[in-house]
Amino acid sequence: MRALDLQVKVHGWSVVQVGDEHAAFSYTVGLVENFGHPDLIVLDVDRAYQYALINEIAKGIATTGRPALDRPLTEGVRCREVHTNHLTSKYFAMWATRYGGLPRPGQMMQVVLPDRAFCACHKHAVRRLDRPYSTPTVQLNRAQRRSRGRGAA
Repeated sequence: MRALDLQVKVHGWSVVQVGDEHAAFSYTVGLVENFGHPDLIVLDVDRAYQYALINEIAKGIATTGRPALDRPLTEGVRCREVHTNHLTSKYFAMWATRYGGLPRPGQMMQVVLPDRAFCACHKHAVRRLDRPYSTPTVQLNRAQRRSRGRGAA
């Protein structure tokens, strides 16, 4: 918590990374507190890219008050408010520790990459926290469909 506090004091925000390479997500702490802007969360992309992407967007918030979505790294990216259903989830433990409670509606936005950032077989598997349910639509391949039996999706 000391390192997080120091980063927030020096930069105005900190990036918290959670999970391993296959299930990692990152979110900011401090944007609401220091800039009056919702904090950000990014999921389902490479961990190193998450860190660079979320910091680039946060730099824009710190300098202009708006997410930096006009830079090469952020081209096509959108920020969407996290649905209330996901604010009580496992995602925001460090945020809750710092502020004494989970984010309220309007205090967290998901960074959503454009569909073209993913191959055709994975773009449907991206979790969307701006929707009431984030369960991705899994596209089964031919062998998976056959194993479920004829006519199954």
